[in-house]
Amino acid sequence: MDGISTLTGILSGGVAGAVISAIWNHLSKLSLQRNEANFTAKLATLEHAFQRSQSQAQAEIDRSVFVTRAHFETEFEAMKDIFSCLSEVRLAINGIRPMFSLEPAGESEDEKFKRFSERLKTLMMATDKLLATSEAKAPFYTEELYDSTSDCWRAAVTEINCIRGAGKDALSMDGYVQAEKNRSKFSEGYSNSVRIIRKRISRLAILPGN
Repeated sequence: MDGISTLTGILSGGVAGAVISAIWNHLSKLSLQRNEANFTAKLATLEHAFQRSQSQAQAEIDRSVFVTRAHFETEFEAMKDIFSCLSEVRLAINGIRPMFSLEPAGESEDEKFKRFSERLKTLMMATDKLLATSEAKAPFYTEELYDSTSDCWRAAVTEINCIRGAGKDALSMDGYVQAEKNRSKFSEGYSNSVRIIRKRISRLAILPGN
């Protein structure tokens, strides 16, 4: 019997089944190993994502200030009222002695000063309202916001006193330079107040069940 016939006889018998079975088992093990490696890698990725999400959630909890719903609503309303007053003063102080403005043609100095006096009155009323509101609401919002609001109030009062002391010279070049300094001081306190309010609102969280 030649070699080909012998090989054919072997493969046609039980040896062929054993060889095929061995090859199949080997391939199955390789496939199983690959699947296990892929599963392990995916599991590690999921665990990492979960841990990161858990850390972020814990960080949010740690930075939160938990309060009752009544506390939240009271403090929120106080901050809203304060900011409303700050906005009124901001509009008034920016408009009282602007570096550039459009004025009626042919307006006399007396008419110009009369309009200026009306703007001063508006600023004074807004400043008084800011003081009254900030003091009345003081127990219901943070000391940090109270301090920044006080900075704004002092800047507005400085502008008012500068105008009163200068009289008609308040509209001179020196007066406009001083006004710019006062506005800059007010804007600094105003921006700080905005930052404080935003930060505070982002941290307040209502206790479950309230």
